[in-house]
Amino acid sequence: MSLQGKRVAVLAEDNYQDLELWYPLLRLREAGAETVVVGTGSKNTYTSQHGYPVEAAMAADKAEAKDFAGVVIPGGWAPDRLRRYPAVLSFIKDMFDQGKVVAAICHAGSVLVSAKVLSGRTMTCISAIKDDMINAGATYVDQEVARDGNLITSRLPQDLPAFCRETIAALEDQRP
Repeated sequence: MSLQGKRVAVLAEDNYQDLELWYPLLRLREAGAETVVVGTGSKNTYTSQHGYPVEAAMAADKAEAKDFAGVVIPGGWAPDRLRRYPAVLSFIKDMFDQGKVVAAICHAGSVLVSAKVLSGRTMTCISAIKDDMINAGATYVDQEVARDGNLITSRLPQDLPAFCRETIAALEDQRP
């Protein structure tokens, strides 16, 4: 239980990629972290691309970076919705600026673009948004996981084992 005492937010909005939300959520719980599903506030329950529901414990406008060690942003089509909420972007930016772990997979890189946290960072993502990452000032690498300080990124559901290992390692590396 290496993450005992750590609190990690997992963002949610409709059309999230099933595995990219649930796999990290369960792995973090397994490692001892308290996980909190944070939604946009548009509703209480969000549905995945395949109809699987997840209930949010709080809305993004109630989430404060000081209360969390990290945040996971799943992909799918949810990032296109997540990035439209100023409270989500503010939460991500505050987490990033405070040196908290910010982990994004697949299309979730688009939320990082809107939160303006990619300039000068090395990251990866699904190839469909590669140009957006580069235009936001990131150095793109095509590999299963990229860690640049407190920023962890991955490309696809197939990369989830490496994504979760690196996210957990980054959370373990944090000072209390």
